[in-house]
Amino acid sequence: MFVPMLIQGSPISINFPLGSNDNERFWYWRGASGKKYIHSVYAASACPPLPGAVYVAVRRIGQLRTVTAMGRFSPFWDGTSSELADVDADEIHVHLLARDDVAANAVLDDLQEAFVESRQTVSLAA
Repeated sequence: MFVPMLIQGSPISINFPLGSNDNERFWYWRGASGKKYIHSVYAASACPPLPGAVYVAVRRIGQLRTVTAMGRFSPFWDGTSSELADVDADEIHVHLLARDDVAANAVLDDLQEAFVESRQTVSLAA
């Protein structure tokens, strides 16, 4: 069973300045290292084939983004497979700037570590 990761606002994610139209197209996610990674935002039903890219699947409620899954697309993904079929998400945030597999895996590891730390913080605060 997958438990959604509740991540809200800074320091894990930040939005573009108010009034900017870019806040609907791009989103920054901050890794455990403190590094920010820009992601292109797609509707879950309209994410193009982006083989090997890092993704963050998001359920959106107003300005709150709840991460439901993250990973890397298969290197052979053509957009028609069921890679995201069981993911409960409105948006797919995709990081496209990793220069190779090693860099993409490092980005994913950094983001996953941040989300694990955030879940522990939320659990401790509850």
